[in-house]
Amino acid sequence: MRKSRVKESKLKAFVQSLICINVLLIGVPALATENLEQIWNIALQRNHLLAASQQKEQSAQHQLASAQANYLPKLSLESGYMRTESEPAAKVNIPALPMLKGTTLPFAQDSAYFGGLSISAPLYTSGKISSAVEAAQAQSDATLARTQLTRSDLKLAIAQSYIAVLRAEHAVKVSSSHIAAVSKHVDDVQALFDKGYAAKHDLLATQVAMANALQLGLQANNALELARAALNRWLGREYERVVAIQDIAGFGKEFINSDLPVLLQSASNDRKELQELSKQSLAYKKQASSVAAGHLPQVGFTAGYSKLENRYLAEDKGWYVGVVMKWDLFDGGLIRHQASQLSATARAINEMEADTRERIDLQVRQSWLTQQETRARMQLVDKAVEQAEETLSLARERYRSGLAPNSDVLDAEARRLQALSNRDNAIYAHEFARLQLLHAAGQL
Repeated sequence: MRKSRVKESKLKAFVQSLICINVLLIGVPALATENLEQIWNIALQRNHLLAASQQKEQSAQHQLASAQANYLPKLSLESGYMRTESEPAAKVNIPALPMLKGTTLPFAQDSAYFGGLSISAPLYTSGKISSAVEAAQAQSDATLARTQLTRSDLKLAIAQSYIAVLRAEHAVKVSSSHIAAVSKHVDDVQALFDKGYAAKHDLLATQVAMANALQLGLQANNALELARAALNRWLGREYERVVAIQDIAGFGKEFINSDLPVLLQSASNDRKELQELSKQSLAYKKQASSVAAGHLPQVGFTAGYSKLENRYLAEDKGWYVGVVMKWDLFDGGLIRHQASQLSATARAINEMEADTRERIDLQVRQSWLTQQETRARMQLVDKAVEQAEETLSLARERYRSGLAPNSDVLDAEARRLQALSNRDNAIYAHEFARLQLLHAAGQL
């Protein structure tokens, strides 16, 4: 009997310690807390994937500016020094003057400096430059859509970690409540056992239930630590740091119009995957047009000023102006195959867009149905918890009065534990389903 008392006191001390640990893990509510919007802002500002996507967006902007620069005149400065083995000379052969036969007349120096300033500009390119600019603009729009898609995906992932912390915190509270309830029942059974009113079997069964409750508490605490570490990773903080966040249960805004056809139309208009694929297809089509234009005439303007050091010339410097046309008549099919390759890539992206549109429609329907299901569960869980609490109270009273077996109390507590878990799961499943539906509709 004395050993039993010692074990009981140790068990109570362990229970009290575990409950205190749970309170510390959950945190002090008076501390300043961060809401989901604040967590999003902090996490997105330091996220490497989003930063990389933004850098690609800037790269596409530079590519667009580069394509547009082809419209502008090009100004070039050229200078150099040339040295030949001997002075360039021409042979003189004038039949009327046979005495000059074999004579050579130099027409340039064997060393000379030269230089010039020239300007050139396209006049007509058969759409080559304009198509290239349109392709670069479409590619820039595609990278912008990709950045927005990355942001939306990250927000959903961060929200999932945020809700996981809230789930884990409530799981710790539930486990603490379960430990306290089982501990109270252990005290009741021990008191009846000491007076000879309870069987040894009942005492052992309650002690087993107590051990299981403690294991559940340890698992809940570990799950909370893991959830906090995952959220801290998003925030760039120490993994062991305690996070104080606001509960979002009941604060989520519903859609103004949550009809499925409206959501499907919203997804069709706003999902960034579709916008990205559409712009990529357009970019390849315009690139194909730009390449194909290389088979057509290219007309440009050129002008400048040049100087060549040459003492044999009356004028070794001067201005010039001209119009130049280039037309590649035959290239072995090079340009045609390049344009065809780009057009085929554009058609492939169109097929990918069609498949993505179908998958998005299915995703919206699944998210909408999940939200409807979690909303229906929300209407049942609170009542189930009330009934489970009342059932446990009645089972305890009946056991203390000798009108019910010990198993009734343990079963009632197990049902109460399940009802509390179901309530928390339903609450946070509903909140996450709402965010998933926002994401699926392109509104997150």
